[in-house]
Amino acid sequence: MTEIPSIKNAIDARLAPLKLSDDFAVIIQKQANNTGTMKKPLTVAALICLCLLISVPVMAATIPGFNALLSRVTPEIAQMLQPIGLVAENNGIKMEVVAAMNDEDTAVVYLTMQDLTGNRIDKSIDLYDYSITGMSMFTSQVVAYDERTKTATIRLLANGGSELNGKKITVGVDSFLSARHEYTDVKTGIDLTAIPKDPEKMLLDMNNIPGGGGDLFETLREKSIIQVLKNDQMNRPLPGIDFAQISNVGLVDGRLHVQIKWTGTGIDDHGFLYLTNTAGEVIHPTNVSFGTDAYGNTQYGDKYEENIFDIDAGQLDQFKLKGDFFTNGSYVQGKWRTTFKIAAVSQTKQADCSIDLENMKIKRVSISPLGITLLGSGQPEGPADKINVAVAMLDGSVRKFESAATYRDDGKIIIKYMPDSPLKVEDVRELHINGNVIKYK
Repeated sequence: MTEIPSIKNAIDARLAPLKLSDDFAVIIQKQANNTGTMKKPLTVAALICLCLLISVPVMAATIPGFNALLSRVTPEIAQMLQPIGLVAENNGIKMEVVAAMNDEDTAVVYLTMQDLTGNRIDKSIDLYDYSITGMSMFTSQVVAYDERTKTATIRLLANGGSELNGKKITVGVDSFLSARHEYTDVKTGIDLTAIPKDPEKMLLDMNNIPGGGGDLFETLREKSIIQVLKNDQMNRPLPGIDFAQISNVGLVDGRLHVQIKWTGTGIDDHGFLYLTNTAGEVIHPTNVSFGTDAYGNTQYGDKYEENIFDIDAGQLDQFKLKGDFFTNGSYVQGKWRTTFKIAAVSQTKQADCSIDLENMKIKRVSISPLGITLLGSGQPEGPADKINVAVAMLDGSVRKFESAATYRDDGKIIIKYMPDSPLKVEDVRELHINGNVIKYK
C-alpha cells in the first residue's frame, strides 16, 4: 500500500521535535514490553495519542507560518492565538490560515496570501470578496508584508456571530485588490462662497440605494425620500484624478451638498471629501450612493455619491473642500477556502444589568480580551461611538474605547467595542457606560 510510508513520514515529521526525558522513555518501553490482555494495535494507538497530546504545543511552534506570525504580534496576542496552519492554493496563489482567536461574538483570523507565480500581491493588498461563515460584519488589515517571498500577512476581524466556541467555521476569499494608488489632500479648488443657493434637485428613494454612512445617515433613511443634487450639472475635474469628478455642488435644505461622479473602470475606485480650516478643524460628511437611469431619474447604483455636510452656510467661507482618493491597478479572482474548529479565548467576564440610554436599554455586558460587548434592545441614538465606554483596571489606569461595531441579531442590538490591544480581563476592576458603573470582583 503506497499510503503507508507517506503517513509514517508525516507522523515522524510531526513527532520529531518532541523530546522525552530518559525516565519517561523507560516507562513507555516497559509498558510496550508488558504482555497483558490489551492487544498490540490498541497499545500503539494509545501511545501515539499520548505523544500527540503532549506534543501539541511543540507542533504549534514548528508550524512555519505560526512561528513567523509570533514575531509580528504582541506577546499578549500571541498567548491567546490558536494555531491553525491550513492551506488553500488556487490560481497560483497560496492562502494559509495561520491562527485565530474568538470570544462569544467576535472572531479574529490571521492569514497569509502568497503569490507563487507572479507579482499580484504587494503591501497594498486589500481583500475584496471574503467571508467567515456565521459572521455578518468584516474588516481586514495588512499587518506585514515580506517583499522577498511576496507574502502578505492579513488580520480579519468579524462580528455578528453567536456562541462560536467549538464551532467549525470556513474562511473564504474570492477576490482581492492590489497595486493601490493613493491621492491624498487633493484640493478641489471650489469656492464654497460662490456655490448655488438654490440648485436643481431630484428625489432619491433611501430604500433603493446600495448604502452610505455618516452621522446623518439614519436620520435621512427614516425620511425614506430625500432631495439630492441634479447630476452632471458641473462635471468639474479633480486635479490629478482621472477616475472621479465633481458632478454638482449646492445648498440643499441649508446643508452643503457635493456630488461626486465615479468615471473610472476600477472595481473599487473610491474617495472621501472633507472640509478643513486654518485652525485644523476637519468636518466629514454623510454620504449616500445611488445611480441614475437613461431619463436622469435616480435608481439603485453607485455611479454617484452625494456628500452632505452638516455645517451652517454662514461658516463656509472659513473652510476649504479637499479629498482623499484611491484606486487599484490589479483585481485578482480565485477560490480559497479553509474550514476548522475555533476555540474561544479562555477568560471572559459577564454581568446582567439594566442601563437605560436614549432609545436603548442595555441588559447584559461581556468583557473578553477582544473587547466589550453590550447586549440590549431598542434603537441606539446616533452612532455607537457616542456611547462613552471605559474600563478601570486594578492598577488605577483607565482604558477608553472609540472603535465600535453595531449589529442586530434576532431582535437584539449588540454593540462591540474593540481595543487597540487585548484586554487583560483578570485585571479589570469595573466597567463604565455613560456614567453607570459595573463592578467586578
